[in-house]
Amino acid sequence: MGNGYFKPTKYKLRCLACGREFTEDNHLLSCDADHGPAFLRAEYGEKQLTVHEEASGMFRFGDWLPLRRPIENSALPVAYKSEGFASHLGLSNLWIVFSGYWPDRSADMRTCTFKEQEAPPVCSRLASNDKTLVLASAGNTSRAFAEICSANGIPLLMVVHEAGLACMWSTKPFSDSVKLVAVTADADYSDAIRLSGMIASLPGYVPEGGAKNVARRDGMGVSVLAAVITAGRIPDHYFQAVGSGTGGISAWEAAQRLRADGSFGNAGMKLHLVQNHPFTPLVDAWNKGSRKLLPMDEAEARRRISQINANVLSNRRPPYSVKGGVYDALADTGGHMYSVTNAEAQLAAWFFEETEGIDLTPAAAVAAGALKKAIERKTIAADEMVLLNVTGGGQKRLFAEHKINYLKPHLEVRRDEISEEAVQRLFA
Repeated sequence: MGNGYFKPTKYKLRCLACGREFTEDNHLLSCDADHGPAFLRAEYGEKQLTVHEEASGMFRFGDWLPLRRPIENSALPVAYKSEGFASHLGLSNLWIVFSGYWPDRSADMRTCTFKEQEAPPVCSRLASNDKTLVLASAGNTSRAFAEICSANGIPLLMVVHEAGLACMWSTKPFSDSVKLVAVTADADYSDAIRLSGMIASLPGYVPEGGAKNVARRDGMGVSVLAAVITAGRIPDHYFQAVGSGTGGISAWEAAQRLRADGSFGNAGMKLHLVQNHPFTPLVDAWNKGSRKLLPMDEAEARRRISQINANVLSNRRPPYSVKGGVYDALADTGGHMYSVTNAEAQLAAWFFEETEGIDLTPAAAVAAGALKKAIERKTIAADEMVLLNVTGGGQKRLFAEHKINYLKPHLEVRRDEISEEAVQRLFA
């Protein structure tokens, strides 16, 4: 890291289904025992949260991140108590945790997305650069990983569908270690996931792992840690827009660690997760009381995805049913899910910018739009502590103040050309 401080973390991994313990990490993504799908969870040697001010960026919370090697990073969300947007909504204890570019509040996450918190611990958890890291993205995740991998010279191959290509920008030049593959011909995020999985199975590549990767989840959980350290207590309610729901799972896991710490109260932080109407597979399943996602044919899913403004919320195969996944997180916290239209999100974004002074990305606007619905439904009280995770903001200001570099695809693959044979030919 920039100032030379680094401390590897003591941790082990535990399977949430069978309880099996793994003391050697080796980028493990799942348990190989004979049971249904289940997440691994990191258990850290340090049970109380210490903020290491001498570390850079989010590694100040390194005791609760699976760190194995130094990585240059600067990602650090900023938390504050809202006055303007809170007054607009009639809330007396609304807190914002902001990931993005907002110099007035010392927020300097140049990718303007909290996905920048995923990449540093994921890269640190990798023992070496011997293999190329492979990931699929709807746009924001790939931008964040490209930023961190470029800064650290880590080999990275990203698979992004057409709608996400506009997200592939940076205020810095991209390193030659970073490669972009575009999936074309009306492809969506699920097509990118399918192609990336095929590539990652080849020799010389390693899958990033998505929600299965404990480093990704615990990196996103830093938003909750930063907010709680600033506010001094665990919130009563947590709001976030979700595509896969991994951010909601991450917040739940972080809150569990904070409760076990005992220094920040014993609030059972209730999850309020939000999707962009009309593509709402998580909302639909949860409101039906189903542990499994409801059937939706591919054509209908693609039609609905085409109608949402927050394209990064378009995961067709979210980790909902898996042990330790979205369903369990909502059930454990007595949580709620909301569907917010494009118009509702845009109105919320306008009020937020007018009252707080910074622009929101489309996904963050979706989360802000749910607060009004929660008040109307009386799922939150006006005096309870509410935490709104602004997962991206300040992009308008960043573009006005900085030169923007775009990463062009190194290779394009049509959706109807994705096959094992084609992957062997192009990437082996």
